[in-house]
Amino acid sequence: MPSRFWRLLATPIFNSEEKTRAARFLNLFSLSAGAILVVIILVRLILQSENGSLSLLILGAIVFVLSLVQAMMRRGHVRAASVFLIVSVWVAMTFQAWAADGIRDAAAISHLLIILMASFLLSWREALVVSIVSILATWYFAVLEQNGIRPQKLDEPLNFARDLTAIFIFTGALIYLLVHNLNRSLYEARLELKERLKAEEKLQRQTDYLTTLHQTSLELVHRLELFPLLESILARACHLAETPHGVIDLLLADGSAMRQEMGYGDLKRFNGLLTQRNEGLTGLVWSRGEAVFVDNYPEWEGQNPVVAFVGFQAVLGLPLKSGDAVVGVLAVGKAGSGKTFTPEQVGVLEQFAALASLALDNARLYEQSQVELKERRATETALRASEERFRKIFHASPVAICITSLEEGTLLDANDAYWALSGLDAKTSIGRTAIDLELWDSREDRIHFVDNLIRTRSQYNPNYEFANTSGENKSTIAFYELVQLGEETTILSMFYDVTAQKNAQEALRQSEARTRALLDAIPDMIFEISMDGIFLSYIPSSEFEPAVPPEEFLGKHIEDVFPARISAQTAFALNRALESGQLQAFEYGLPPGEEMHFFEARVSAVSGDSALVMVRDITQRKWVETEREKLINELEGKNAELERFTYTVSHDLKSPLITIKGFLGFLERDAASGNLARLKTDIQRISGATDKMQLLLNELLELSRIGRLINPPQHVPFEEIAREAVELVQGRIRAGGIKVSIQGGMRNIHGDRQRLVEALQNLVDNSAKFMGNQREPSIEIGQRENKGGETVFFVHDNGIGIAPEYFDRIFGLFNKLDANSDGTGVGLALVKRIIDVHGGRIWVESELGKWTTFLFTLPGETDA
Repeated sequence: MPSRFWRLLATPIFNSEEKTRAARFLNLFSLSAGAILVVIILVRLILQSENGSLSLLILGAIVFVLSLVQAMMRRGHVRAASVFLIVSVWVAMTFQAWAADGIRDAAAISHLLIILMASFLLSWREALVVSIVSILATWYFAVLEQNGIRPQKLDEPLNFARDLTAIFIFTGALIYLLVHNLNRSLYEARLELKERLKAEEKLQRQTDYLTTLHQTSLELVHRLELFPLLESILARACHLAETPHGVIDLLLADGSAMRQEMGYGDLKRFNGLLTQRNEGLTGLVWSRGEAVFVDNYPEWEGQNPVVAFVGFQAVLGLPLKSGDAVVGVLAVGKAGSGKTFTPEQVGVLEQFAALASLALDNARLYEQSQVELKERRATETALRASEERFRKIFHASPVAICITSLEEGTLLDANDAYWALSGLDAKTSIGRTAIDLELWDSREDRIHFVDNLIRTRSQYNPNYEFANTSGENKSTIAFYELVQLGEETTILSMFYDVTAQKNAQEALRQSEARTRALLDAIPDMIFEISMDGIFLSYIPSSEFEPAVPPEEFLGKHIEDVFPARISAQTAFALNRALESGQLQAFEYGLPPGEEMHFFEARVSAVSGDSALVMVRDITQRKWVETEREKLINELEGKNAELERFTYTVSHDLKSPLITIKGFLGFLERDAASGNLARLKTDIQRISGATDKMQLLLNELLELSRIGRLINPPQHVPFEEIAREAVELVQGRIRAGGIKVSIQGGMRNIHGDRQRLVEALQNLVDNSAKFMGNQREPSIEIGQRENKGGETVFFVHDNGIGIAPEYFDRIFGLFNKLDANSDGTGVGLALVKRIIDVHGGRIWVESELGKWTTFLFTLPGETDA
């Protein structure tokens, strides 16, 4: 609210400064005078010190006049408001004096205040009129009082003092406003004078700059040699910039960099320095295509470290353009603290750079014109020489050339190759038309050909069959061109015999087709690699694709495509092949997918700097070789086992037979002698031998069946298998008083349940059999994990143990460590065969005389 009130009382601003000044005075005076008059009126009303109401009416009228002055002034009628104020106040004060004490009234003194306002607000003529009228009114009141027409009347001292106080207050306020406006006018005049002096100084400086630019432009235009022009440009630029340090860089012909062509001051030492785009001040001007001004070069992040030590404080770079393209950079610098370029210098140097660009274009055009002039003179000389050479070449050229007239096709000239190709005779053919020489089948064909040639000016036929006089067709490339010989338009015809090339191309095409068919049939990928290890080209295989698309390895180094081991192997074979010229081969493996793939690479040198690498997928062959090795090893093991089996069978089966055969003789003698007791004993011995042979044969039959699973595999907890196996051996366990513990929560396995129960039964029976004299015999069945996290099942006992040298032997066929023990020595062989068939493995750990542990692995549910 207060701000809005003060905006209402603010002085309006007009276009005329004098009008604004008068309005300011009117606004301040009317506001202050109105406030003072209101206070006086209120005081008189409160004190009731006025005998009559005339004075209060006049004061109220003056307040009303001041309000009208405010309204007129704010509507823009400043002069009318000033005149109205002077006239109204003068009339009011004069009427007050006439109605009161005349010349002795305080209102008469207010004429001085009115004269001062008229002097400030109106012209000197109007102020003079107000002064004269005021003097006349004063004398008029004096004459009336002197002649007694107006009786003398003295106001009371207090009232007179009151009126004088009001007049002094108005006069003081008026004087203050006058002095304040005068001081303000003087201050504004001083500011205007300073601005005018600055403008004149700037104008003078610009005049000097323009004079320099004019002289420079005249000098630059008349300098046509490039290097003198550069020297003049740089000297003028340093003069305009008021610095001894300057440089000119020009763009290289290939546009790759800027090179310093000329330098002044501390920059002269860097002549020949190359600058890249966006490097330092020059590179930044080149990139932006506009002037760059840096007033604090030591702290500028883009400074060029090469010239940073020079100690420039301010630098200015200006582009030298040809059209819109930057062809050079003009740069100047100022060294020393506080040194910089003024805005006027920057503007003048930008104009100067534009002039310098025009001069550079002019110089370049001049140089080009000189070069073109020299080239033209050389061309004219060469043309005269070439005419002679053309004549020689025309006749010596292997291309058949003839010149005929446009209209009739008259043969004007031809070279030796044309006569040889066509079979025509030069003596009888020159001067005859193409129709006469039967070079065209019909006149209409030639007319159509000429019409097309006139329209196109030249024709080209790559498959033109040229028929000579002998009726032989030649494959040629034909060119036809309209040429002007003097004032006559002729046809220049050229025929290049490509019959041999056509035949060679056809043979090459067939050869390429055979080669392509051969390459398509080869199962190898073929790469061409440079001596540096770069993939140059690629021929795909008909059987497999590379691990990465060709576009991702062509042009790259072998180290970027292959692992370090394979790239080193390839580089070694490549170097050996290039050095020796002999074929090099190696094998490597790569995992392009989930399985390992094997490849064979053959490296053969093509030239001194490249070689062909033929890569073949040998994964299947490797698999076959691996499987063959496995089969061979397995077969060798089977053969060894078969040999042991044969030996054992021949040995172990021979003993019962010998026993039977021997005791048959005893039977015969016992029967003859009638010794029935010995006869019975011999029969028992023969029966024991046959039982042993039967047991041996049964176990051999069982062993032969282990190589195949007779029951479908199933998922079964290993704890169930263990308990079933222990139940089958309860007789021996109870007889030996053996404590058996089975670990709970063992994992499920996947396999032939019956065979696995049989294997575990043999292990438990074997442990129970060889407990020895152990007072507290025990057997433990459980599982544990090895270091690799693999689940291992075990059967542990505290029996007699096994010596380490027998760890492998015990799993052999018919191998018994104790010959006096019962059994045939087939049990552990059966266990190993069952575990092997299930894809597991079995081994033994033991300490002689203390304990034995059989450990084995079996596939679980997730391995099935």
